[in-house]
Amino acid sequence: MDFSKTLTAVLFALAAALPLSAFESADRILEGRMKTPLLTGKSAFTGEGPCWYAAFGMGAFVDGYKATKDVSYLDAGVKYYDALISKMYPAPDGYKGWVGPYMYDGKFLADVHVGDGILINQMLDFSETVLKSGDEKLRQKYGEKANSYVDLAKKHLIEKYDKRGTWIDNGAYGNYVSWDRYMTAENTKEWKKMPEVQNSALTLPFNKNMVMGIAALRIYRITGQDFYREKALKIFNMFKSRLSLFEDHYVWSYWEPYGSWDIASLEKNDLRHWVNVHPFRNYQEGEVQYITEAYHSGITFTKEDMQRIVNTNIKMYRGGKEWVNSNNAVRAAAKIKMTQAVSESKEKAGTLWGALTEFDQTLAKAAGKTASNTGFKRSYAGLPVTDFVFPFNSNKYLTMVCLLPAEIESGREIIIVSKSIVPGDIEISLYSADGSKKIIEIFKGKTSGGPDGKEGLLLIKWNAKDTATGKYRVRWTLNEEYRDALLTVR
Repeated sequence: MDFSKTLTAVLFALAAALPLSAFESADRILEGRMKTPLLTGKSAFTGEGPCWYAAFGMGAFVDGYKATKDVSYLDAGVKYYDALISKMYPAPDGYKGWVGPYMYDGKFLADVHVGDGILINQMLDFSETVLKSGDEKLRQKYGEKANSYVDLAKKHLIEKYDKRGTWIDNGAYGNYVSWDRYMTAENTKEWKKMPEVQNSALTLPFNKNMVMGIAALRIYRITGQDFYREKALKIFNMFKSRLSLFEDHYVWSYWEPYGSWDIASLEKNDLRHWVNVHPFRNYQEGEVQYITEAYHSGITFTKEDMQRIVNTNIKMYRGGKEWVNSNNAVRAAAKIKMTQAVSESKEKAGTLWGALTEFDQTLAKAAGKTASNTGFKRSYAGLPVTDFVFPFNSNKYLTMVCLLPAEIESGREIIIVSKSIVPGDIEISLYSADGSKKIIEIFKGKTSGGPDGKEGLLLIKWNAKDTATGKYRVRWTLNEEYRDALLTVR
């Protein structure tokens, strides 16, 4: 089976499908899941592709228990989780993972953040259900197993990728990048550094960083350890800082750069990855699930943020089963036509973001439900709330603005990056922290534009040697509209 060619279809099914029905018996669910290629393959190696298949329907065990209180679902879940764990491969650095053919070049073997994360996160859901239930009998029966999954997540997910140097902390922000070390079938005794392999040392897209953020968040909710909360907070802060506000709703890209390693050519205004809303509907649907869980956990997002994301999904709805992509309103306002492939393909159309149905009656009705939480009450009322305050301003032309990095030492050189869907005259200036006072003009000139993921990029190198320590904003102004990014000089 060619996992890379069928991955998109699996991702769609995984994110778009409702949990398997609790009316299906635990044994039947387990029987179906045990046929997943990750478990039936004869090779010791698995990898990211099989992980996506293995994750499909995996939530049915906990969902079935929650719906029925029948512990047979938890028993079946443990059998499935442990079967998956038995396929983890001990890597040369002592950490285990679902090591297998690298998604972007099958000649190499690797374990990756998202492959490990999507499986371990479901185990953490089990652990939280058991350990935080308040049911002592449940804890006695499943507590040891639940704690073992927490330990697995701590060591072989978070610690592993931190120790490998893939976590990049930058003040209020944090993100993971892909690793640049691989094994081959001929040599499984060592990780070999190979930065030339496609997407090595590239910042992970938002959905993959969020998978890691959710893992950290669930560990925090189970253990109360602030280390994991801070990691989740920084991941979601980073994402929020890249949201684009247009009128009353947000739009965001699948990927944006986080550091200089993401630049292909400064001279050619080129990044290593395209920047755009992902055309496949399941990506943002999954991200909204993660955003909603973060909000309920008191991380980053405010009620206003959630309302704006609700507004986005409402604007995507055309009635019945018809949806448009989330950037449709922005492009219409900027007089940019969607390509035929995106606008007319059902596979690439927008969709209902199911995690939001609790907040809004229009979306709930589209799902055949009734909204249960129109006041945006957080589910985890006892957890602290840390809102991330960011200066949004409505803009339809600048689809991305960012600083690489956003927090620097005085005198350090940074790269200022933007993307516009229209060409024009652009000004980039340093402003006071509250945005009221212009301090210096950094750049004034032309920017290209275009709706394609590699068009309209502008990369400017700037040395902040004369900038005093403190907090600032960098402002991009194009066609009398502007966007800001936060800068800290320490």
